[in-house]
Amino acid sequence: MPAFAYLTQQPPQHSLRPAQPQRVASTRFRHPFAGSRKLPAFPGEDLFFEVKPVDNSMVVRADDPHQRRTSWRALGALISGTLIFTGLLLPGAYRMVAGKQIHQLREEQENLRREIAELRALEANHTNLKKLEEVARTQELIDPAPEMVQHLTPKGSYAMNNNLPSGK
Repeated sequence: MPAFAYLTQQPPQHSLRPAQPQRVASTRFRHPFAGSRKLPAFPGEDLFFEVKPVDNSMVVRADDPHQRRTSWRALGALISGTLIFTGLLLPGAYRMVAGKQIHQLREEQENLRREIAELRALEANHTNLKKLEEVARTQELIDPAPEMVQHLTPKGSYAMNNNLPSGK
């Protein structure tokens, strides 16, 4: 069978066996005396590699008594390193938060001082006698005459009465 005829054969499709690898025909020039020495076209030409499925579901790792101790040591070292790293960063973070709070408190103090100054100016404006007289004139308020004033408590006030049982 010639080499090229080997490539043209197709395996039957209804076969249950996997297809076998096919040999590639050599395209090398054949010397007339090449029939006496049979050399492969390239090294390893006659090797075939097949891929077989491997099922490792039943394989169990061998128990290593030192592995558990090593794992716990690594975990302890990791936790210790994390605590040390956090401990080193904590004072700087606290200073940063405290500085931010101080800055906010200074801004709030400045705003409160400004608000107090505005309220004092407003109070001074409202308690000025000239301003009060001007407001009274615009609202047509007048001072009452002395005979128009009535006192709600007479001269003998009940609070001054010592004859009551509560007064001693």
